[in-house]
Amino acid sequence: MRGGWKHLLSAGGLAVGAGLLASPGDVEAKVTWDYFMIAGITHPVTVNLKEFTDEVRKRTDGELDIVVRPAGELPFRATEAVTIAGQGQVQMSSGYAGFISGSVPVAAITGNPFLVRTYEDLEKVWPIIDKYTAPEFEKAGVKTLFWWSWPEQNLYGRGAPIKALEDFRGRKFRVTDPKQAAMIEAFGASTVSLTTAEVPVAMERGLMEGVFTASFNAVGAKWGEFLEWAWLPDIHIGGPNYEFVNIQAYNDLPEELRKTLDEVAAEWGPKTNAKFQAMEAGDRKTLEEEHGVTLFTPSEEQVAEATELVKPNWDAWAAEHGAEDALKEIREALGR
Repeated sequence: MRGGWKHLLSAGGLAVGAGLLASPGDVEAKVTWDYFMIAGITHPVTVNLKEFTDEVRKRTDGELDIVVRPAGELPFRATEAVTIAGQGQVQMSSGYAGFISGSVPVAAITGNPFLVRTYEDLEKVWPIIDKYTAPEFEKAGVKTLFWWSWPEQNLYGRGAPIKALEDFRGRKFRVTDPKQAAMIEAFGASTVSLTTAEVPVAMERGLMEGVFTASFNAVGAKWGEFLEWAWLPDIHIGGPNYEFVNIQAYNDLPEELRKTLDEVAAEWGPKTNAKFQAMEAGDRKTLEEEHGVTLFTPSEEQVAEATELVKPNWDAWAAEHGAEDALKEIREALGR
């Protein structure tokens, strides 16, 4: 046993808390961290990351207890994942690429529509992404402990279905990233920005006709009840989702605990990607068979047409954010 280590208290006295997902053994932990989530307590993402912390606790004999804090438990927004971990307000945070684009723009390069489209694409270009993001994250006081991805992002909606690019004209869709908005505008539609919680009501009231997400999230967030169709060209992969750790907190860990944390983290990224890929396939069937959602998969010709329309947006975005080299390397790696 590694006895004698003092508790590392997090900001606001949350180190040993009674969080909804905290374990009964919290008070016995030698090192306790807080881990900020962007999804609710029952969402598959939160459940999966809770399993990660359980495995860390198990392999360290309870001496590293990472307490999961679901969305809404702490007074932070998803867009603040880099900042709150870097400043030590929490020791770990989960950051979706699109949400943290304001903090580290290059981290969201994969959100350029029709650039990095699949898990295989992302795996291929991850070393390039890490090369350009790691120095920026370090400046902010964090490092990527591991990464995974939400499934491919597509368009889900109600009303007249999207089957071809001309069907976008005059329509309104909710986007989660400015790059999606640029694509929608190139297709002749308009956009609206809403929080995740506002989506169901906005859809029911006709304030928008569709939302960019994955079947995985549509089922997890219980959106299947109001969706009628899905357009599935695999617009872009839903990641990376960066799991950040405060560099100082990480370095302050006893060597044996840090080694074990790294081992579990190295396993969890690939394990999560495999799990969520399988879940996405099953959730598409759930939407289709249980909720009556009609799925449309465009032809390769339609995908090529859409890609050509948005390529100028890639260059404009890269120039604006100083990411020309990163974009060039990714395009070369993917042949796009």
